[in-house]
Amino acid sequence: MDNQAVTELVKSSLAAGQPMEEIYRRLLAQSATIDQIQAGFATLTAEHEKADTQKKTVRIILSAGAILIGAGVFSLVASNWADMTKDLKVSIILLSMVASYAAGWQMEERYGFQKTGEALTLLGAIIYGAGIFLVGQIFNIHRNWPDGFILWMLGALALGFALDLYPLFYLAVIVGFIAAASQPWVLFGTVIYSSTIFTSSLLLAAATAVVLFVSYFMRRRMPDNLKEYY
Repeated sequence: MDNQAVTELVKSSLAAGQPMEEIYRRLLAQSATIDQIQAGFATLTAEHEKADTQKKTVRIILSAGAILIGAGVFSLVASNWADMTKDLKVSIILLSMVASYAAGWQMEERYGFQKTGEALTLLGAIIYGAGIFLVGQIFNIHRNWPDGFILWMLGALALGFALDLYPLFYLAVIVGFIAAASQPWVLFGTVIYSSTIFTSSLLLAAATAVVLFVSYFMRRRMPDNLKEYY
């Protein structure tokens, strides 16, 4: 048997759910050598790794594109921000967020473009976070700015659980780290109102509880062969 035929038989046997020992016995009975069989398995492994790398690259590119689109939209809005009414500003934020979520759902569920749908959903989560700070600026809400990152993190986690979407968990980790790193500096600043401390402390406690729960949940779902490393 030539190497190509061995590789094709290994591929079809694995697709049929046959164990490795059975595949070896079957191919050896058909005059294939050990080296040919091992080369067939190695070829399939290399193909799977290449496909996984391509998928990760596409996901990274689409995620970066979603972030850049979000930045471009808000840059365009910011250039005309002073001339807009409060109602128009809030409407733009809400419509942009809902449009991103709706487009993400359409692309993934109706047309089958999963990665594009995930990128658009991620864009909606980014608009949601930016909207928290913009609404605070519109209505002159004076609170500790790290509170906005905590609310952003909680919203991203809730959506991540609802859609089982890992990019949202990654976004929540980044946003949560910013909140955790900046919150102590603001809480123990020189001029802070007691009500602000109380509010921020509650948010920080809630965020900590949510992160612990998420960590436990993610570990429960982790494959057994990976648990020993974490």
